[in-house]
Amino acid sequence: MKKMIPILFTAVAVTLSGCSSQAVSKAADGKKSAEESVKSETTVAESSSNESTAGKRKVIIATGGTGEPYSLLSSDGKDWTGIDAEMWSEIAKRTGWDIEVKQTEFSSLFGELDAGRVDVAANCFATTKARMDKYTTSHPYYGDAQCVIVNEDKSDVNTFEALKDVTIGVTQGQASQVSVEKMADTYGWNVVVYETSDTGYQDLYLKRIDAMATTDSLVHKYEKTQNMKFHILDNRLLANNVAYYFQKNDKGNELCEEVNQVLDKMMEDGTTSKIVTKWMYSDMTKMIHE
Repeated sequence: MKKMIPILFTAVAVTLSGCSSQAVSKAADGKKSAEESVKSETTVAESSSNESTAGKRKVIIATGGTGEPYSLLSSDGKDWTGIDAEMWSEIAKRTGWDIEVKQTEFSSLFGELDAGRVDVAANCFATTKARMDKYTTSHPYYGDAQCVIVNEDKSDVNTFEALKDVTIGVTQGQASQVSVEKMADTYGWNVVVYETSDTGYQDLYLKRIDAMATTDSLVHKYEKTQNMKFHILDNRLLANNVAYYFQKNDKGNELCEEVNQVLDKMMEDGTTSKIVTKWMYSDMTKMIHE
């Protein structure tokens, strides 16, 4: 079920100032009344305001919006928080665009982009070959460290070999899903795919599964906010670049190029680093790789 969440980032405050003028009438007294003059100026100001609003560019973003640190929309639809919320708020400030957010289930999120109902897919998505072949991809804005975790009472487990023939969870759409599904045959893993990370972490904590493939950032989050303790294996999954996706056509390519210009400036002036560090507990912009 999809719902439109009308969150607008207003980027530019438009100041309208009327020009005082004297209207010369062809009537005998040669002047308009003060009341008519004020009315005329108000009409001009309102017309200018309408033209300014109409001239703003709207960019519609599809996001899952189910959880921080990536993207979370409040139940009443009024607040958007997380990395992508702050990234697009900053993009809006620098471009003057109106950003409209469309909350969409993960299973149909890219379908909204395919159908042209949205302009951007944004939920801290990793760059995978399949996605990059199908969509125009922005410059990466951070590299997400991937790991495998077990409960803290298994702190002696540090290799993938020690987890042969176990049940391992992964969140749908995360980069670790691709890695784990490729490794499943080698290690005999039974892979359980979760719609949200919350459910996977709960199942691991309650020992319904044996391990979870995830990101460092989420491990820190759950340990800090949910009072859960986990052990990260020494063997690591590869870090994955994170980017935004656009339709692979002239319109999508043009918008992506404009976004890339802003992303490059945000990276240069340290804005992206501050946003990512705030939510990820470390500067994962340094993990971006070729």
